[in-house]
Amino acid sequence: MPDTAASTPLSSLPPLICSPEPPPQMAALQALGWSARTVSELAPPADGPAVGLLWCPDRTALAQLLHSERAFGLPVVLLSPPPEAAERQTALARGAVQWLPADVDASVLGEALLWARDLTAQQQARELAAQAKLDERKWTERAKGLLMQARGIDEAAAFALLRNTAMQTQSKLPEVARGVVHTSELAEALERAGAQRMLSQRLVKLQALRQWPKLTPPERREAQALLDASAERVAANLARLAELLRHDLAEELSAVSAAWAQLDAALANRQPDLSRSDRAAQRLLESSETLVARLSERAGQRPVGLLAQVTRLRLLSQRLAKEGLLAQVMPGHDASGLAAGLDEFIKAYDGVRAAPLAGPTLQPAFKDVDEAWLLLLRGLRVEQGDAVQRMHQGSERLLQALEALIQALQGSLQLILG
Repeated sequence: MPDTAASTPLSSLPPLICSPEPPPQMAALQALGWSARTVSELAPPADGPAVGLLWCPDRTALAQLLHSERAFGLPVVLLSPPPEAAERQTALARGAVQWLPADVDASVLGEALLWARDLTAQQQARELAAQAKLDERKWTERAKGLLMQARGIDEAAAFALLRNTAMQTQSKLPEVARGVVHTSELAEALERAGAQRMLSQRLVKLQALRQWPKLTPPERREAQALLDASAERVAANLARLAELLRHDLAEELSAVSAAWAQLDAALANRQPDLSRSDRAAQRLLESSETLVARLSERAGQRPVGLLAQVTRLRLLSQRLAKEGLLAQVMPGHDASGLAAGLDEFIKAYDGVRAAPLAGPTLQPAFKDVDEAWLLLLRGLRVEQGDAVQRMHQGSERLLQALEALIQALQGSLQLILG
């Protein structure tokens, strides 16, 4: 029989954990280079891999030590009288990988301990490899689903797209699949965080619209319905962002939640105070801007970062309409920001139109934005009369057109595949 110390360098011998007492062979094992400690009950060690040695000198001790079904949490060699069938099943279920007679020679026991270590390591490697393959399939399935939804294609076409992208970029298919999923999640987070900016202004705009005395009862109910839907959208965005970020950017998201709570309280006031609501909306806007900035840093130079620019157009359009409405319904409201807001929107929109993603496939969406923008401009230029309705209608149509543009961008292959 080969000597354990001779066949294995001392530095590679794993620590030995004995329970409930050291076996009679312990002195010989230590002479062979094994280090050991004794515990009352075997458990996974906190200081790295080890091998367990469970010593049961008689059947009574064996029955007592196997009464539990809790896993040992490490590879274990059992020294005991021959276990019965039920005892053998219990020992195997708890993690015993080998049985030896209680009076086995120390050199044989040492080799068995090394065998248990190596056997467990190989089993764990196989399990990790199998789990890795399963994870790869999961990533691929998720990526295919996202592509099918975004592009309106079937499963075979989605898989071919992933495979061709992997070949063109000299990447592994699971890496491409993970990239698609992560990019899609980042795009959704950017869209939802950007929507919070827009909704902060939209909510005040709709509250101002409801206070316009010339609204008919049906128009007032419609404005209230839009306001309620916008508030629900803010709450839904917060919940989904928490899922997407998975505790990342927790401080930034918490600030957005706190700002929304203040605006929600202002909107719920029985005596509407537009000034208070506007101040609370500004806090929601600023906290959402911070979150968008952090997410944009994650996007870097990838095409997905363009979403932050496009979602900003929603904010600017709603802020323009809000300022115009406040000027109409709040005597003395400072409307000097309207001109600056117009210039800001035009500059931001020109930047989006010049971006690399502004290709032919997006032209119908851009055309709708152009038409809706002109409609809002006409409403802003009307002095009296139906100015409020025109501003509201123009801002609603522009918002719808921008939402469609964002949806088209999110379905863009260049954005998804990055």
